[in-house]
Amino acid sequence: MKGIPLKAEIREMQGSRESRRLRKQGFIPAILYGAEGKHLLLKIFKKDFSKIMHTRSAEHSMVELQINDGNSESNHLSVIKKIQHDPVSDLIIHADFEYVKLGKPISFIVPIEFIGTPVGVKEGGIFTPHIHELEILCAPKDMPEVIEIDVNEVDLGNSIHIRDISVQNAEIQHDPDETIASIVKPRGLEVAEVTEEVEISEEEAAQEGEEKPETEEKEKKKG
Repeated sequence: MKGIPLKAEIREMQGSRESRRLRKQGFIPAILYGAEGKHLLLKIFKKDFSKIMHTRSAEHSMVELQINDGNSESNHLSVIKKIQHDPVSDLIIHADFEYVKLGKPISFIVPIEFIGTPVGVKEGGIFTPHIHELEILCAPKDMPEVIEIDVNEVDLGNSIHIRDISVQNAEIQHDPDETIASIVKPRGLEVAEVTEEVEISEEEAAQEGEEKPETEEKEKKKG
């Protein structure tokens, strides 16, 4: 299995001052955890990494790091584990990668794609997703690009839970009772129903009020 190729270089120095210097030069400071039993300090080209961030899987893509140590280049299959953003500019300021062994299960975050139009939506309901990605445990070769969930049969007032789905060759790392998506009534519809009930009640009350004098008149005649 191959990931998205990404060139990287070894960096000898670390610290906030060095990180700022690298960013000015067009690099993003990074680290590769667990490569051959050690961590590697890296610098990656900002423009290359930005391209990966615009792919479908984006932040949790499989990446083939092509690391140059100044003498030679070696490839390391990895997964993006964490990305740090500047709190003000929202620009990427650091990236963490984790070394991947093909036969060893690893945790992945995979985006969800909802397929179809729910029955409940056709009846006037609103489709409300509660989560947009799933954490799964699987071997890298079994990692799906997206997890497709068929929502065609979901009716008004019903929900899809973690227990309702499965991912081939993977273990979902969520509570089985967690809600993935639901179909709810629009608020306006609920208000309309309540108003209709109130109007009916008032009409019935009015009818009862009209009948009351007639009943009283009959009782007077009897008297």
